Amino acid sequence: MWGRWIRDLSVELHWMGRNIIRRWRLDTPTGVMGILTLISGVFLFVVIGNGISQIFRSFVPWVSGSRVGEVYWQSIGFGIKTSLIFLIFSGSLIIFFLLKLSGRR
Repeated sequence: MWGRWIRDLSVELHWMGRNIIRRWRLDTPTGVMGILTLISGVFLFVVIGNGISQIFRSFVPWVSGSRVGEVYWQSIGFGIKTSLIFLIFSGSLIIFFLLKLSGRR
């Protein structure tokens, strides 16, 4: 009996997934770029929020001599992460709009 329920649920979930992909066209290049844009945008917000919180945390005790190097390398790492994620976000956003505008109607 459990096997039958599991089989029925798996068939139902399979067709539900196919309908979602077909309805929102997630299998097209525009859909893939839209998903990539959303994911990289969320990562960008998380990284920027993390960097801002680290800046506030590092300046609360006013950085002393032994922590200057640590704060320096944290800021370099933050800059690299932010620029890489922003590059992915802006590139995927541009490609998304190009695909959206040049796509078939």
